[in-house]
Amino acid sequence: KLAFLLESLLSSYGQTDFGPQLKSMNKQLFTIVAWDPRGYGQSIPPSRDFPPDFFERDAKDAVDLMQALKFKKFSLLGWSDGGITALIAAAKYPALIHKLVVWGANASVTEEDVRIYNGIRDVSKWSEKVKKPLEELVSN
Repeated sequence: KLAFLLESLLSSYGQTDFGPQLKSMNKQLFTIVAWDPRGYGQSIPPSRDFPPDFFERDAKDAVDLMQALKFKKFSLLGWSDGGITALIAAAKYPALIHKLVVWGANASVTEEDVRIYNGIRDVSKWSEKVKKPLEELVSN
């Protein structure tokens, strides 16, 4: 079996971002590991913070998780912030990565990106349409 680690911003075990894929993927052929980076979804505490190396930290956390689960080699699927994290993990740990699928990701993070990330941290400013399903998911 080949393991896939699914990564995405606010994924909460992949339910919001990868729900249809998780339901239809052949579980006889694939072992699927979906995770929330620290401070997101079901990975609270700790609170999410954004030091300059937060994507590198997330990449190390993801690889450490897969190694703790005893996977010698695995594939990464990632979109948006999860795509950035997957790119970094593949670059830093190429011997561990079987395949990499990334979409909607940046190849670099600028100071402006960090400013934007910090600006969206306050969920009280989010629209109800975006906030409500995520709050329901986290409260379960």
